[in-house]
Amino acid sequence: MRRSPFLFLLLFCAAGAAAQSDQYVVSRQGTVTLLPAYETWSVTDGGVKFSEFSTVLYAYVPAGRNMGVSLRGGGAASGGDPAKLTGLTDAQVAASYHVESINTLFSLGVNLPVGKREMDTSEFNTSVLLSQSLFDLQVPVFGQGFNVNPGAAWVFPASDNVVIGLAGAFTYRGPYKPLKGGGEYDPGDEFTASTGVDFRLSEAASLSTDFVATFYSADTYDGKTNYASGNAYWVNVQYKQNFRENELLVRTGLRTKSKGQIQGAGGLVDETERMEPGRFDVSAQFRQVFNNRFALGYMLEGRFFEKTPSAYSGTNVYGAGLTPTITLPSKLSFQLRLVFQYGTERGGGTNFTGFHAGLGIGYTF
Repeated sequence: MRRSPFLFLLLFCAAGAAAQSDQYVVSRQGTVTLLPAYETWSVTDGGVKFSEFSTVLYAYVPAGRNMGVSLRGGGAASGGDPAKLTGLTDAQVAASYHVESINTLFSLGVNLPVGKREMDTSEFNTSVLLSQSLFDLQVPVFGQGFNVNPGAAWVFPASDNVVIGLAGAFTYRGPYKPLKGGGEYDPGDEFTASTGVDFRLSEAASLSTDFVATFYSADTYDGKTNYASGNAYWVNVQYKQNFRENELLVRTGLRTKSKGQIQGAGGLVDETERMEPGRFDVSAQFRQVFNNRFALGYMLEGRFFEKTPSAYSGTNVYGAGLTPTITLPSKLSFQLRLVFQYGTERGGGTNFTGFHAGLGIGYTF
């Protein structure tokens, strides 16, 4: 599961802060990371083969004891059977501020619409393919509208070994034109609420759980309401175990979504069948530290999608990978990520084969 819940990460930091007075919820270490990646997929049904080369730049700068600012941006180029699609992605700027007196983290994120939009029909069809969650690409989406995402999270230690948290966020999604010469699409705004608990089981083990619910307002196209997404719910569990310098992480996540509404003769009506599939994710990662300059990670994962009328649903995807990391005295680090994935459609003859090769180049200051 590439996308870890915000609240879970917050609870993880807060647990450390509660245990040691010299720890901080907002990191005081700056980082700059460049993430080039090459990903390719082959689908037996229809003989579809495609690839994407992408580069993402991430930077984080501490701005005082309790504040941090981050920036993310990049670009991608696709190739293979569908039409080529090349361009920048939107840039995201975010800031977080920890108010120690009430142990609350306030955040504000902005999506800057510098990515590729107003595509021609063939490019748009390619973008739909790349955005399928089954493929889990590093850059699944290029350009959207101007978005603003304020949020707040509150944590408190219930005991020496238990930390509880609550969080909420609102996302304003601005309009944009996905198709050249087409109308203006205004995706619905979102409200997310979450709660989680972090348990310290022992000096070397912890268990974290959280529940995330997202509620959507209706989408409009050229000023007319045409779709309302169903609400989404995530349940996530992570177990962490340290073996001296080595570390084991086991993660599971279950996502489901209620039926949406589509445009009918008299307005919005419920979908006869839920289109977007639910999913269950599970992964295990073991990081083996050989010395203070070299570590090797091993990864196994499974992603299981519910069967619905939408394309590529009802599929099981399995993956295995290695992530060697080299850290230099100059504070430079290099992490190679090699992942092979194989999927099958339940009850059908479609097979999926994927490969991810990425290199993370990081610098800390």
